[in-house]
Amino acid sequence: MIKGLTLLLIWILLLPVMGIASEESALPTTWDLTSIYSSAEEWQADYDAAMEMLDNYEQYRGRLNNAQDIYDFLQFSKYTELTRIQVKLGLYAELGRSLNLTDPVFTQMESKLNALNAKEAQAAAFADPEIFSLPMEERKAIFSDPVFADYSYAVKRYTDPKFQPLGEEANNALATISIALGYPYRAYECMEYVEMPYPTVTMPDGTVRELTEAVYSDIIYSEEYSREFKAEANKLYCSRSRNYINTMATLLEGNARQAYASALLSHFKTTREARLYTCDVNPEVYDMLIKCAHEGIEDCQRYYRAHARGLGLETLYPFDLASYTSDFNPGKIKYEDAVAEVVEALGVLGEDYIREFKNILSSGHVDVYPADNKETGAYMRPSGDGLPWVLFNYNGYSYEISTIAHEMGHAMYEALTVENQPKQYYYPTVVTQEVASTTNELLYYSYKMSHAANDDEKLYYLQNALSLFTDTFFSQVRLAEFEDYIYQIIEAGGALDGEALCDKYLELSNEYRGDSLTTFQESRYIWTDISHYYNPYYVYQYATSISYAASIVQGILGGRENAVEDYFSFLKAGRSADPQTLLSIAGVDPLKEETYQNAMKYFKGLVDEYERLVDARLQK
Repeated sequence: MIKGLTLLLIWILLLPVMGIASEESALPTTWDLTSIYSSAEEWQADYDAAMEMLDNYEQYRGRLNNAQDIYDFLQFSKYTELTRIQVKLGLYAELGRSLNLTDPVFTQMESKLNALNAKEAQAAAFADPEIFSLPMEERKAIFSDPVFADYSYAVKRYTDPKFQPLGEEANNALATISIALGYPYRAYECMEYVEMPYPTVTMPDGTVRELTEAVYSDIIYSEEYSREFKAEANKLYCSRSRNYINTMATLLEGNARQAYASALLSHFKTTREARLYTCDVNPEVYDMLIKCAHEGIEDCQRYYRAHARGLGLETLYPFDLASYTSDFNPGKIKYEDAVAEVVEALGVLGEDYIREFKNILSSGHVDVYPADNKETGAYMRPSGDGLPWVLFNYNGYSYEISTIAHEMGHAMYEALTVENQPKQYYYPTVVTQEVASTTNELLYYSYKMSHAANDDEKLYYLQNALSLFTDTFFSQVRLAEFEDYIYQIIEAGGALDGEALCDKYLELSNEYRGDSLTTFQESRYIWTDISHYYNPYYVYQYATSISYAASIVQGILGGRENAVEDYFSFLKAGRSADPQTLLSIAGVDPLKEETYQNAMKYFKGLVDEYERLVDARLQK
């Protein structure tokens, strides 16, 4: 019943960015949040109204024993005016805070929303116990009533024999303590983004600078700095949390214990079981993913070795992956030109897709450039009935163009869902959301490779495509294994130790990379940078996304009959079924090992071509 959580479902990979001054553009490049609320006072008025509306829950007590009253209750609690206001309140607070992480106004709004959510959970604590107290056959009859004809998947849990609800007393207890939950992540945010100092680095010109994400990105992606200086910067950047690992381990443990306790209260044995059930994902998917990753490690390492050959290096370090084996360099690219590239590449999806794509970009719902205190990275947020909102931190680097394709994939999925589905199916889970975004990225790089003027340009975009695949598949499965290790410790009654976590992280890094990529000891601290660990069992979904996207892209570009139409149908379906059923619309079966093996074949083909082009270049 805590609707604020729906806005946390859709997250994407954070990319390091550097600040630049925004340029003039015919496309809007800043958010105007006054289109949501004109002032904090107007927000407060809606907040007060929502608080009052919560009193209406009580009128349904004792009545949830027939189809019409249960339907009316669900409409009130999930799909009508109360929800509309809550989504609007949460959207304004979150977007405002993203623009300025230090603004106390938006921080206070988020705290108030926690109180609102807690009060709602208390007010609704009676509902599930009342419905589930009815015999299963009676529940099946109620939810088979014509009034629920368009809600079959939305009300699925009420007739699911595997679902075990909590009683009213337990629901009330959870609602009461919910106001104290989530603070490990809030403390982590404060540490990671505000208070933890950045190391200082002495630049080649003798100046001393803070090694922020922006400065680090500039060093690693620039050709003006030596490899020795990049190595120094890499070690310093990775070491930022060295003196804070015990605090970071404690915060992560607090978050993990909350998730595990929630799983136990909901009658699940493990956190992983609970989280996969929430997303309606078959547990076999997780294990198939890890198995497939280990089977494909050899090709991943082959890519790293080819990259080292292309750069003329005997030893390859992770930061070397940012250096190109190609001499092609598109240079800095204006935002409008970057958008035009993406539009051209996605033209294969048809005029209707491109029309809506441009509509979102022109809506004023896209904030483009970095700014002081603005949240880093990129994301999309749904707005309920309206167009989605998108955040970038665009600097002009060519690798950031795929981020535009990625986030706009999310936005298009959300927009098409809202256009074609009732409210109960508006918010697709991350399992399918990331497919929409990653498909766009693969299509973008496939287009750039196939339209390259020569092999050198093709090699440049091929390397980007391989980086996307290694970062989204192999790196995320490795992070998923590390996360599973964390929960195994917690669920066995143990505690997290900062040094032990560092050791395990480095062990997994070396296992996946072998001798093809040499990792500095300082990389052992990088687990502290991964904010997604505060959203339990999230990262594996990036790896599933590129596995499924690979099949979709091969179908579209390979000319499979109705491939584009099927993909459109998938995007329009929103959350109207479980992920397996939805993906089957696009021709993908998540429960077959063949699907993941096909993704590895796709990756192997990219590595084969990369080796060919690198070796041909070396022979010239």
